[in-house]
Amino acid sequence: MNIKQSTKIIKNKSESSSLFNVGIINPGYGYERVSYALNEEGVGYKRLYTLPIYKIMRAHSGFYRETPLVFDAGVDLLHTWNSLPVCRKPFIVSYECELPRYLGQVLPWQRTFGKGLLKSERCRKILALSEAAKNRLILSLEESGDDEIIDKVSVFRGGVSLPVSPKKTYSITGPLKLLFVGTNAFRKGIVPLLSACDRLINEGVDIHLTFIGGFNERCYVYGEFIPDIKEVESFLKEAKWVEYMGKVPIETVFKQMVLHDILVFPTFDESLGWVPIEAGLLGVPTIATDVFALPELIDHEKTGLLIPVNKGEDRRFIGLNTVGETLKEHLDEASQDIENGLFVAIKELAENRLKIKQYGHNAKAKLTGMYSPELAAKDLKTLYEKSLE
Repeated sequence: MNIKQSTKIIKNKSESSSLFNVGIINPGYGYERVSYALNEEGVGYKRLYTLPIYKIMRAHSGFYRETPLVFDAGVDLLHTWNSLPVCRKPFIVSYECELPRYLGQVLPWQRTFGKGLLKSERCRKILALSEAAKNRLILSLEESGDDEIIDKVSVFRGGVSLPVSPKKTYSITGPLKLLFVGTNAFRKGIVPLLSACDRLINEGVDIHLTFIGGFNERCYVYGEFIPDIKEVESFLKEAKWVEYMGKVPIETVFKQMVLHDILVFPTFDESLGWVPIEAGLLGVPTIATDVFALPELIDHEKTGLLIPVNKGEDRRFIGLNTVGETLKEHLDEASQDIENGLFVAIKELAENRLKIKQYGHNAKAKLTGMYSPELAAKDLKTLYEKSLE
């Protein structure tokens, strides 16, 4: 059996005299520490043993991966990321988009088991990373008749600390410097972005695009209509107004952010939007689509610009979970809306450079208030205390 070794993941100043200890499994975001391990007096953290059932059973479904058997090692409370632990201790679970998060094919008994863990007395709080995620879960619980879980759901965004100083100067003349960041570039909207930029170049608008990221052979947004990777990548590498950086370390992304005027984030679907959060904290405004949680992060015409696309009741792209001609129609409509929206937004900011500085300052103020690590640590300690009452 392959049991993961238990190790300390953080050492607080008050570790020897902690009021209580919190167990951590499967940390979701290492450098941000968005959901836990925020350094607050009186709270100690331990990374716990887990039994990887999905490896033993050779069952790689989301259910087995996100339902770990946890050995408590003397902690008072568990705080997990997406996972619903099987153990004796009370737990809190943070999630980004959906819960239970069982990607792939899920059997009815597995869904029932996951809901049972959420209903149990051991599950003390369910912490969404956004209002959109909270509302989506509540809508799902109401539809399935699991109303008793709803009172446990609230929003805790966490804290983000970046290793780069915020942007200090904004260009008034020269090319408008656009930055695109996306490991799954098709889902993030690279195709309509390139079309919009090509139109702007042909109209004489002076822009320069830096591309950071890459492409996956599969994309759940595009499905069977995924564009040709070689063709798009070739265009990016050959266009004179594009700097193709490909995949780079996260520290390089931050350094590039402060060198650019605007982040372009025309994504079709997003579970939150870490890149706009990081850019905003560094004083860089964002042009983005208005899907899911992005309107919580970007105030239209104040901290950036939002492009409307056709969405469902859960605020996600309406083409999700469709196939065939229905999917193609939704993709064509959304692609055109995004391209036209980008064309107008980029041209507006290219002609009104002072707005970029204003939006950047506003974005930094807004997101610093939302993602302050110090304030998040205090809120998290309060959540832990209430969970243990």
